[in-house]
Amino acid sequence: MASNKVSQKQKPLPSIFPLLLRNAWRTSNVIINRYLGLPPRYCPVLLLFLTGRCNLRCRICGVCDLEHGYNDEEELSTEQWKEVISAAAEKLGTTLAVVSGGEALLREDVFEIIHYAENKGISVHLCTNALLLNEDKMERLRDSGVSTVSFSLDGPEAFIHDDIRGEGNFDKTVSAIRKFHTIAPEIHMGINFVITKQNYRRMIEMLHFAESLGAGQIKFAPLHTNLLHRNKDFSGCDNLVFHSEDLPDLEREVRRTVRECHKSRLITTSAAFFDGIVDLYKQPRRIRCYAGYAVCAVNPAGYVAPCNDIDSPFSVKDYSIDAIWHDPGFHKIRKQVHACQSPCWDTAYTELSLWLRPTRLLVSVVRNVRDIKFYFGRRKE
Repeated sequence: MASNKVSQKQKPLPSIFPLLLRNAWRTSNVIINRYLGLPPRYCPVLLLFLTGRCNLRCRICGVCDLEHGYNDEEELSTEQWKEVISAAAEKLGTTLAVVSGGEALLREDVFEIIHYAENKGISVHLCTNALLLNEDKMERLRDSGVSTVSFSLDGPEAFIHDDIRGEGNFDKTVSAIRKFHTIAPEIHMGINFVITKQNYRRMIEMLHFAESLGAGQIKFAPLHTNLLHRNKDFSGCDNLVFHSEDLPDLEREVRRTVRECHKSRLITTSAAFFDGIVDLYKQPRRIRCYAGYAVCAVNPAGYVAPCNDIDSPFSVKDYSIDAIWHDPGFHKIRKQVHACQSPCWDTAYTELSLWLRPTRLLVSVVRNVRDIKFYFGRRKE
């Protein structure tokens, strides 16, 4: 169980050039091994789903409907999560962990887990719906050393967000975001916006609204009915799910949003990612995916998989995560990514895979530096 207080020492913003140099070899190793289809030595990014429990029942989310490994009693303990983090930091060269759920703040030890990861040299990005963030938890989150926090917000007005997340939640979420920015201004904040048929014409407004909240980033994610949501019943979501007749207008709005994003001070979804959003609902683009190479997911029960759409029998309850990563059996599962036909344009896997394209690494230097600064350190005070 987490203690009420952890170290008050603030994590300084690291110098960008040493950070790039330290990770250049690891990134090269991952890229080369992905091209060759060989097991990579390193795993730069971990997706840690601490719990399948959530305080909401959002209309677009199927996490609570998942069966494999999402029983509350199966969740990894604090010490087991620490073992995962230690092995990842020391054996796999992991430098970034995305902590999510469910709603990760339902675990009382979330602050302890984050603090442990940060002390191991892993920057932590927390995804939350913000509704459990009272002032005490905001202070504990700040003191944990977390580098970035992103909040789910699906529109600039209450009726849009609340239709997806539940009545009254817009005002509570916005209030929590504003309060958190006041209590912890040094922590980078992001907004996660899920694009639906109901809100896609409000993307530009949402960009400016995110700026007004003090966010440094906004990510626009297309609505998926698979991946973590593959067991979700979407039959009652006709006002949210896109159909073929909606796509020409969606494409126009995406193009308008891209132009507006270029004018914004915020870090936003990349142009390459925006380009593939409409195709997700027509003929999804196939790119060289780095799931299982640059990133992998650990679910609440400890099962390790290249991505959320691939089941795996490998659990950190049985083997250390580095042993799993290098296991020939896991590599067979990893290679399923090469032939994957699942419709996917995910902000974690796809955006990272686009980021790792050699042309992107060479051409988009300024954007890459901004991304790294956002995820790997707090604002200077």
